[in-house]
Amino acid sequence: MLAAWIFSFSIWGLSADSLSSTPLRELNLQKAQYFPHYSHARKEIYFTSRADRADEELQVASWDGEKFINPQALTSINQESNDGTASLSKDGNTMIFSGCGYRNSFGGCDLYESNWINGNWTKPRNLGILINSHDWEGQPCLSQDGQKLYFSSDRPGGLGKRDIWMSEKDAQGRWKMAVNLGPQINSSDDEQGPYWLEDPEVLVYSSDKKGGKGGLDFYQSQSENKQWKIPMNISELNSSGNEAGICLGILENEYFISRNKVGQVTEDELHRVTIPTSIWLIKKTDPIQVEPVVPEVLKIKFQDVSFDDIQFASNQWNIPTPIPASLNKLIKFLHENPQQRIEIRGHTDEVGQAKSNQILSEKRANSIKLYLITQGIEVTRIQTKGLSFLKPKVAPNQAEARKWNRRIEIVLLSD
Repeated sequence: MLAAWIFSFSIWGLSADSLSSTPLRELNLQKAQYFPHYSHARKEIYFTSRADRADEELQVASWDGEKFINPQALTSINQESNDGTASLSKDGNTMIFSGCGYRNSFGGCDLYESNWINGNWTKPRNLGILINSHDWEGQPCLSQDGQKLYFSSDRPGGLGKRDIWMSEKDAQGRWKMAVNLGPQINSSDDEQGPYWLEDPEVLVYSSDKKGGKGGLDFYQSQSENKQWKIPMNISELNSSGNEAGICLGILENEYFISRNKVGQVTEDELHRVTIPTSIWLIKKTDPIQVEPVVPEVLKIKFQDVSFDDIQFASNQWNIPTPIPASLNKLIKFLHENPQQRIEIRGHTDEVGQAKSNQILSEKRANSIKLYLITQGIEVTRIQTKGLSFLKPKVAPNQAEARKWNRRIEIVLLSD
């Protein structure tokens, strides 16, 4: 399911929020409605809805100047399974949304694109393997310039259950490999519903990590020098229920949100709320240029990095957790040496058939490759090779030795 963020909670201990919101009663007509997106160019609001015992679907309603009218299913997009969480470009002609169980999906739910051409939305196009995975992707947010895409996913390589990921377009307008926003944004719990505020350049999202008011809370953060600052709980907006899904509204300082609070007629409702600018983190300004005193930072020397901490369980190829320290050193080395190419060599122990071990060794090398790509290393810089059990590190046929032979090696390549 696309939502999967509804939690039960007791009326006892309900903490009041300081920013009051008003339900959009003309839209709260189903069992649940959530993750709104208002398109100023189209004067339409898009949101996900779910009736009793029904799949999720995208709905759209028009703004007549006073209220939203004619909420209806987006039949040109919706398919038989779950569809939801639309995000539109500034001109209203590109839509990114999440669809589940499509014939061309890589996993349960993938992100898709549709374009407004000749008065209709085109057939959805899967955004491809650099965005989607064999796991769950949902709740996209397309930046207003169409160059960045934020979304939530529970794919391997994350820090918790669902994490916030981001992809950018290259010079040819193609989406790059999605990267995890890292430990400042993501936790061991759920992070969902990212929304990028162009002004004041703030990322808003929801998390149920410890320290909030309860359920899913709104948080905000900014990026400085490509590093995310520690997120701040937007306590004035949160309650002991669930707040997830936010977008700019129509009036000044107006926002549309979805929330689940005690006393609502439906499970999840769309609300309008006025959020003063004082709530948001201050927009970054260009500082006065002063020549900084830069301390000497020691660069990683490849020859000093040992990959002995990357060992695999028998017949397994997933990267051990927590992520081995040598991998983080390798990533730093590759960022410091952007022209350096490498070859990842996967190895197995001698147990099992030769063909199976060859496949296993290749999977081990590819798992390392995929992780490097998610951390921003270009795919063209990485080669892989599986060597089965042909190159043992220590003498085989010893139980203790086998764990050292289930390994990877990294080799520098020269032009």
